[in-house]
Amino acid sequence: MSVLYRAAKIAEQAHAAQADKTGRPYIEHCRRVVDAVETLDQKAIAYLHDVIEKGDGWNRDRLEAAGFGPSIVSAVDAMTRRPNEDDAAFVRRAAANPLALPVKRADLADNLWQARQIGASTAKYEDGLRILKEEFPS
Repeated sequence: MSVLYRAAKIAEQAHAAQADKTGRPYIEHCRRVVDAVETLDQKAIAYLHDVIEKGDGWNRDRLEAAGFGPSIVSAVDAMTRRPNEDDAAFVRRAAANPLALPVKRADLADNLWQARQIGASTAKYEDGLRILKEEFPS
């Protein structure tokens, strides 16, 4: 089973009962992030980017046991918010991981799009994208 297929199946299961900001199935957010990045590793990370934070029982060890290598697991971990971590610190920590950087950029862009769709505040996503543009230019 390919890394990408395995990541997609885990994300589908982990987010099965969850909805995104617009009320749509959460996996659609993951798929939009996947579509916005280029490499197979980035796409696997995009599927998995919220599994530790939002999926029941997922952690680094479980991802490793599922067959994901250290670079993918470290990138997913970089995209997992820590308790009491502020938005800017979270964006900077995620962006410091080269594999996570393009995924974080795509994640913020999709979250910004979702916030606009429902008329919610866009400030934290705009701020995150500004940090990436200024401090981690592509």
